[in-house]
Amino acid sequence: MAPATVAAPAPKYTTTGTVSSPLDLESFASAKGEHETVRLTSAKGSQIRPKPKVTLTSLTVNNSGTLRKLNSVVIPIVYSDKFYKDVLDPSLDDINKIVYYADIPVGAICCRFDNQASTSKEKPPTLIILTLAVLAPYRSQSLGSALLLSALKASLHPAPPPPPLNDAKAGNKAPAPVTLKPRKPVNRAMAHVQVGNEDAKRFYERLGFKETEVVKDYYSKMQPRDAILMVCEDIRAALGEQANGDT
Repeated sequence: MAPATVAAPAPKYTTTGTVSSPLDLESFASAKGEHETVRLTSAKGSQIRPKPKVTLTSLTVNNSGTLRKLNSVVIPIVYSDKFYKDVLDPSLDDINKIVYYADIPVGAICCRFDNQASTSKEKPPTLIILTLAVLAPYRSQSLGSALLLSALKASLHPAPPPPPLNDAKAGNKAPAPVTLKPRKPVNRAMAHVQVGNEDAKRFYERLGFKETEVVKDYYSKMQPRDAILMVCEDIRAALGEQANGDT
């Protein structure tokens, strides 16, 4: 009998530098009431608008449980272990994010790419928004816009992939580190919105997406089962950029 083979551990990639600089929420929306006004105890009754620290953090094995919790609270769908494994793909490090509001995880976006190597006009390379979730108490503060716009920008302007790490503890069983190839820019995105969810539909429309069709029975365990396919055919235009990247 041949000796049993033990699968080599998967290569690891550094997650250093995956926390964004603090975001200015006012840059994502001009609507009033984005921040709660606080009255100071002064003779003149001065008022300020405190700006909470808001950052985007890449997905890692360490915060995967946080992502699961956020999705389970917001989205009435149970995603498989494979889903959560796939969204940790290091090549998506600049795409898939958790948003922290005052150091509290309050939302997340998960995406993947389809037809990345395609040159066909019928099946162009596309960023697929799989999940976009923000906890109810933190909505209407442009956090969803920050997540989606971050993914769209990263799709159009890919960041250098994270470098591999040598796992000294794995010894000779560790596979040779593989340097990930840089992604090519992708200028198209799509998302599915449940029929009847007009708030979500308007959200995507404000960011350059358009309804293209209704997909019958897209959801197997939700009512209504149909979904509206929202497509952004030109991410660059939706971001207000010129062909050379200028705004």
